[in-house]
Amino acid sequence: MLDIRYEDEALLIVNKPPGILVHPTTKEDENTLSSNIALYYKEQGWQLNLHPVSRLDRNTSGLVVFAKLPEIQGQLIKQGMQKEYLALVNGTLPAAHGIIDSPIARKPGSIIEREIHPDGKPCKTEYWLIKAGPLSLIRCRLYTGRTHQIRVHFASIGCPVWHDNLYGNIPGPPQRHGLHAFKIAFVHPWTRVIIEVTSALPDDLRRAWQDNLK
Repeated sequence: MLDIRYEDEALLIVNKPPGILVHPTTKEDENTLSSNIALYYKEQGWQLNLHPVSRLDRNTSGLVVFAKLPEIQGQLIKQGMQKEYLALVNGTLPAAHGIIDSPIARKPGSIIEREIHPDGKPCKTEYWLIKAGPLSLIRCRLYTGRTHQIRVHFASIGCPVWHDNLYGNIPGPPQRHGLHAFKIAFVHPWTRVIIEVTSALPDDLRRAWQDNLK
């Protein structure tokens, strides 16, 4: 069942649970967010194609935007969106507020993993510490949208995302790590009104954070 957080004639914003892909692959084409949205459109009697505007890793939860029309998709991608995340990270942050401005490139020999590299694409993440502890809760704002951006940036300063089984040092469950896309804001292409949608920190991440404060 879709957790729809915003919908109009042009847009659909859905809160994705952890453990499912946004888009189908050759190995996995059922029970993805896209397949569930396609089923929802069919149930409504709509003949609409899927036009994704944003994406999330399988193990990340939170808000994902789909346009109902290709021209809306193009306009939103061109104008950009403000994206913010809540993250649980291990280690001690260098400051309560900071900006990580380090280029990211594909890691040689891997089609998945990324790394900080001087020849990589420009990449900027701003963060604010909400609560420090053995497992710290932070808010992040993305100024670029590179693959694995938050995960690579915080691993690079010695504060990997909780249970990140690719960049962290504590492998976690295959379906979840400590990252949640909690806020999206943008100017609506038709109405020019600012749309802002939020999604609170999920219960599983809240429990993990609180358990580590004890």
